[in-house]
Amino acid sequence: MWASKRPGPPAGGPQKKLVIKGLKALPTLPASYKTDTLERLRAAVQAIQQSQPTTQGLEELYRDCEGMCLHGFASDVYAMLQAELEKYARQQLSQIDGQTNAQPAEGAMLVKTRQFWEGYTQQLAMIRCVFLYLDRTYALQTANVVSLWAMGLSVVRQHLASTNMRSRLVRLFIVEVTSERDGRLVDRPSLVSITRMFADLDLYSQSLLPSFIDATRDYYRRESLRMVNGLAPIQQPAVAPVEGKSSAPMDVPGYLAHVQQRLDEETQRVAQYLKPSTKSALLATTLTELVEKHADRLLSLSFDAMVDANMTADLARLYSLLLPVNKLDLLQQSWIAFIKKSGQQRMQAPDMEATLVSGLLEFKRKLDGILSSAFQSNVRLLGALREAFEAFINTRRSKPAQLIARHIDQCMRMGNKLGTDRDVDDTFDRIIMLFRFIQGKDLFEAYYRRDLAKRLLSSKMMSLDTERLMLQKLKTECGAGYTNRLEGMLRDMEASEELSSELVRGQSEPAANAIGFHANVLTMAFWPAYEPTNLVLPRPVEQAQECFTKLYGEKHRGRNLQWQHNLGTCIIKIEFEEGPKELQLSQMQATVMLLFAEQDELAYTQIQQSTGIEDAELQRTMQSLACGKFRVLTKEPKGRDVDASDKFCFNARFKCPQARIKISQLATKEIEKESKELEEHIHLDRMYRVDAALVRIMKARRTLEHGDVVTELLAQLNFRVLASEAKERIETLLERDYIRRDDSNPSIYHYVA
Repeated sequence: MWASKRPGPPAGGPQKKLVIKGLKALPTLPASYKTDTLERLRAAVQAIQQSQPTTQGLEELYRDCEGMCLHGFASDVYAMLQAELEKYARQQLSQIDGQTNAQPAEGAMLVKTRQFWEGYTQQLAMIRCVFLYLDRTYALQTANVVSLWAMGLSVVRQHLASTNMRSRLVRLFIVEVTSERDGRLVDRPSLVSITRMFADLDLYSQSLLPSFIDATRDYYRRESLRMVNGLAPIQQPAVAPVEGKSSAPMDVPGYLAHVQQRLDEETQRVAQYLKPSTKSALLATTLTELVEKHADRLLSLSFDAMVDANMTADLARLYSLLLPVNKLDLLQQSWIAFIKKSGQQRMQAPDMEATLVSGLLEFKRKLDGILSSAFQSNVRLLGALREAFEAFINTRRSKPAQLIARHIDQCMRMGNKLGTDRDVDDTFDRIIMLFRFIQGKDLFEAYYRRDLAKRLLSSKMMSLDTERLMLQKLKTECGAGYTNRLEGMLRDMEASEELSSELVRGQSEPAANAIGFHANVLTMAFWPAYEPTNLVLPRPVEQAQECFTKLYGEKHRGRNLQWQHNLGTCIIKIEFEEGPKELQLSQMQATVMLLFAEQDELAYTQIQQSTGIEDAELQRTMQSLACGKFRVLTKEPKGRDVDASDKFCFNARFKCPQARIKISQLATKEIEKESKELEEHIHLDRMYRVDAALVRIMKARRTLEHGDVVTELLAQLNFRVLASEAKERIETLLERDYIRRDDSNPSIYHYVA
């Protein structure tokens, strides 16, 4: 509880009154108060400046300053303090300027200036503590009067501005930085102090920074000219140079490493004794002089060699240096030029057909690695890579499509050699990536369909699932219509397997199953066109074929079967003196060999009459059996060529360590002829599509100029058409009266309804 200390009213007796009287005379200050106090404060300021102890305590000096302000003498104290600071700063700076004016002693100017500035700022802080009341009242409340700290800085700034000392300090600062760039040790504390001094005096951006940037520009301009003019092409030395003793001239990767080192040094310089705001201008100036002005020479001198040698680290450094100076357009041009030149060399190589696809896949993998690791997957450079690849790969109009299809065929026939399922998928993805660049995708489909047919009919493939995987990728890339026939071929093989199993289970004649008869039913719309060949089948095969035809007709009414004997294969077992062997033969080879089951010797004419095989095909068949690597027949007279007068005997002495032997038909020029016919068929089909596109365009536009017709035509087609070919098809439509020329302007066409 609180108890009141207020006295209560006196108990009985009169109350006392308090009387207040005015002063008889007002108190006055001593006559010498102002002068004496100012002298004491001045003496204290001078003692602080001389690093001497004051005669009075700091608290007493603070009370004197407060008293002067309370009695209206604040302006006098401020003026005295300003005069003392100006006198001291002028005296000290003039002394430094005079003592270091001589050339030998000029280097000591930065040290003495640093000592002055560090001492001056400490003194100014102590003076402000003594005159804190003045700073917080008079300086704060009076217009056009700055704080004590600002006043102390302004007197130094004014002296530097009125003399050449500021320019001398800037020049000496630049000299020290240049010495450091040249590799010499410098007084970094002095540089830190000078930077802080110019920043505090608000002279950094005005005086120091512009001169420093100009000096940096001149320094790196001279250095870059000296080094770039002496650059040498990239070389791979046979013997590594001795460490620290390399007499070889610098190449571009070495120069780029030097530039990066310079940038790191300038960044470190900013962190140590420059203002952070200096970094952007400093690095931009350095890059401009060392990289931007020499980008053309750096790229032309060794870019191709760097990419060819897969120098990823150096290319990444080049990219990081060109990006800030907006020189990616030059890098993009060099990138495109290298890809086109390297691609053309591969397209024109003597062994192009054997190594083109594998070489392009490896080349693309290498470029993708450089693009991702060195160029940070830059979108512009990625587009440039695709553009360059598409440009050079289509210089050979039909070859890329044919060779890519052949490469896929080889991969499909390799079986498990491609690795795991993931490896197979990665391989197919890389092939599809190459497939995207070719313009003759219709030609690729024709070659792929031909090779797929051979794989399916000979069962030389990994699996149907692998084939479906590739077709799915092609379908994703080009649409369902593109792979319709290819998928139909796979469906035919599956349906044939089911049909054969069903027909075998329902077969009533065991003799028909004794030879292991199996037939594939191929839809003509899906499969390549095959010319039927004449062949007189052995009686058991003929019976099995008739039985299959009958049962198939009962199951699928209205369908006709056309037997392609040239596509059939057989495995027959033959007893030789060495022992039994299984021969894997074509249907024609097997038919010929079965003739020797009854007779050991037959003439060429007898074989032809018994089999009904055409002369050219029979010669090839007999050459493979009697003149090839595995000679299960002997020929009289001996020789490589087969004549109508030759006689053939069964070679019972045939020897081979293998239990199953495959005897292939001899290769002929039929394959080359087939490829030529295929290309002619595709060319004819393209011309029909061009005609249809031209009719659609003219029907929609009615009247169109020749250039516009060609432009719209190229936009609609998914394959490459030359201007001469387009003009030829337009002339054809003119002759067939689909369109007509304008009477006054022959380059304008009108649609004829």
